[in-house]
Amino acid sequence: MGAIGRREQWMAGAGAVLLSIGMLPRLAGQAERAGGDERLIAALRSYIPHLMRQERIPGLNIAVARRRGVIWEEGFGYADLERRSRMTPKTVTHSGSMGKTYVGTAVMQLVDRKVIRLDDPINKYLKDFQVVNPLGERDITFRDLLTHRSGLASNGASSDFAVPVALGEHLKRGYATRYNEYWHGTVVPRWSAKVGEKVIYSNFGIATLGYLVEVTNPERLSFSAFVQKHIMDPLGMTSSQYPPVQDSVYVRPDIFARFSKGYAGFGDWFVPTPTIYFADYPAGTVVTTPGDHIRLLLAYLNGGAYNGQRILEPETVNLILSPQVTNAWPNADLGIVWLLRNVGKKEFEFSHAGAHMYGWDNDFGAFPDLDLAFASFSNVWHMTGSSSIHQRITDFLVQWHRYEGSSSRKAPAAKSWAWKTSYVAGLIMVENMKGRLGIQSPLTPSMIDAMATGTRMSPEARGDPALWDADGFGAGVSDMLKVEMTPEAVRAFLESDRMRIAPEELDILYREIGGRSAYPKPTGQSQK
Repeated sequence: MGAIGRREQWMAGAGAVLLSIGMLPRLAGQAERAGGDERLIAALRSYIPHLMRQERIPGLNIAVARRRGVIWEEGFGYADLERRSRMTPKTVTHSGSMGKTYVGTAVMQLVDRKVIRLDDPINKYLKDFQVVNPLGERDITFRDLLTHRSGLASNGASSDFAVPVALGEHLKRGYATRYNEYWHGTVVPRWSAKVGEKVIYSNFGIATLGYLVEVTNPERLSFSAFVQKHIMDPLGMTSSQYPPVQDSVYVRPDIFARFSKGYAGFGDWFVPTPTIYFADYPAGTVVTTPGDHIRLLLAYLNGGAYNGQRILEPETVNLILSPQVTNAWPNADLGIVWLLRNVGKKEFEFSHAGAHMYGWDNDFGAFPDLDLAFASFSNVWHMTGSSSIHQRITDFLVQWHRYEGSSSRKAPAAKSWAWKTSYVAGLIMVENMKGRLGIQSPLTPSMIDAMATGTRMSPEARGDPALWDADGFGAGVSDMLKVEMTPEAVRAFLESDRMRIAPEELDILYREIGGRSAYPKPTGQSQK
């Protein structure tokens, strides 16, 4: 399964924000401005196809929610390249580690019902085998497993081409071995730290929690049946299952027929991957659609309830989304399973990515204070480097909200993608010549025209010559020539409605013309 992508004490004020979730009242007035949703949807429809081309993504589907409801679902590209079948909102994905959030939710439901306690030793409930970390120094608790602090080493979800043994037997065998499955059990020890010593992302540990749900729930339901009855059915997730095996025997026919085909990406080549089964299945075998999957986020945003169905108590949601481990990953804290970013800030996010080897890569997350949630799925695993498409969608949503929230912002006039990319090229030319080089003499109309009309593409280049527009380039030059060449003035222009593209489009357009990161806004202060 793909690893987690998105302070010991809750920061001042943040706990109150989350306890009042359901709650989003102060957000509604801002979000309900006329046409806001339509502008966001139009922006994403324009943005995503170009982003997919840059990131080499065969197919993607997405859902976006605001004001506690889904406002948009759409598919782009292909669910199956050979058959040329299109990706749709109803195309089902293998969601990978995003399933860990269901495991965490199921465990906390049992905590809510006082069946277990978060800091109980797990061995209290295990009868067929016991779990002992030989490195010490205490018993492993539910909280340890939910925060990846049991001391278990990281593992690859115990993968095979054959249908795995039952979960309990798999775990019993695994805990009896000294090494995990990497390189045929010859390299990575099963245990790599003391209990509670550090965060080590473990599929095997989350699988253990799934088994504990099975052996502790009073109804004696399997893990899959428990999640279906107590999470998916109450949330109305009609296109979702958590099967122990992702094949036609265990997956409902109406869901199985809608699977996308997964691909291993090698540049512009997409290799269809064979079926890979996971013995650690509770760590991530959810099959779902974006519009279904996002309902779990909406329940968390609404204090544990969605459409009148409560799956968690508000206080439990607050605990889950409170930092249990600070700086667990770069720029991120860890709650109960969930990754937490920007804790205590307006752009606070809780999220969890997921990937299914070697064909699917996904993400979903929510921003309580921004009144935004999203779920995006793609059907490729890049074998020579990870894709940043989901992070770039996240960044786009955050930036769109930031600029949309400005009452003075005016929507730019509609322009072609070629015009926009050429416009950004014009901005860059002037900023570099007049700003970075400090040239004082005029840039004459004849010089501008020579650049705009004389632009050519190398005969060996693989780019699209239709992406050059001389008028767009000239407009970019003209607009940047009106800006005072100081870092502050240039940054202000790039975030204003004087720029004739939307600010949230700037980074992708910069990449379109060869940039490898975000648009490099000038830094420093002028000496005035």
